[in-house]
Order: sequence, then structure tokens, then C-alpha cells
Amino acid sequence: MIGVGLESLGVEQFVEGKFFDGELYIDTKKQCYKDMGYKRMSFFATIGQLFTKEARNSYSESGKLGGDLKGDGYQNGGTIVVEKGGKLLLSYVQENVAGHVELTDVLKALNITAVEGASAASTPQ
Repeated sequence: MIGVGLESLGVEQFVEGKFFDGELYIDTKKQCYKDMGYKRMSFFATIGQLFTKEARNSYSESGKLGGDLKGDGYQNGGTIVVEKGGKLLLSYVQENVAGHVELTDVLKALNITAVEGASAASTPQ
């Protein structure tokens, strides 16, 4: 597994917190974001979305993990899952500031059955 971020801000804390167990890369030019069609939101669109229920809930949840609002909050991202050999299994494009791929969708794409009561950290990869 690999993760691609757009800036080094917060990478140390991300690694120390063990939020991802794979290779990490930083694309400061955001070329892969552009290539995958991940849009950059405008200031006004971002401000408007911050007041939605979904955004408030996401911010509340991120606070439990020690998240913050530092960094480039205008760049939307996404999640892709690709099988060995290149077959695309899942493509999720973030459409708003609070958008995120559902863990159940990732597990389904990987043909992994979630065990009720198990945390994401204990799910086989």
C-alpha cells in the first residue's frame, strides 16, 4: 500500500500515530492530484461547506484522533484501490471538505469480510 500527500506538514505525527502502514510519498507539485482529477476548492466553496452537518461531524471525529485544520484545506483527494497487475478495484473522489471513502467500501473492493466489533487496525490487509 502507498499513500500520497501534498505537503510534509503533519507527516511526522501521521507516521508516529501509525495511521497508515505503507509507503508514504509527498507530491508537493500536486501532479498526481491533477492527473487523477482531484479538484481544488475555492475559498468560498470551502467556507460554505464547513457549516454542513457532515463537516461538523467529521471535524468532531478528527478531534478525537488529534486532527487539526492545518495545511492545504482546499485540495480534495481520494482513494484508489488497484489490484496487483493494475486492475482498478475502487475509485473514490472526494467531492466536499468532509468527504471520505467508507471503510466498508474498501473492504468490499479487497474482498475482505469485516469482523463485527473489530477495529480497522485489526483488519487483515
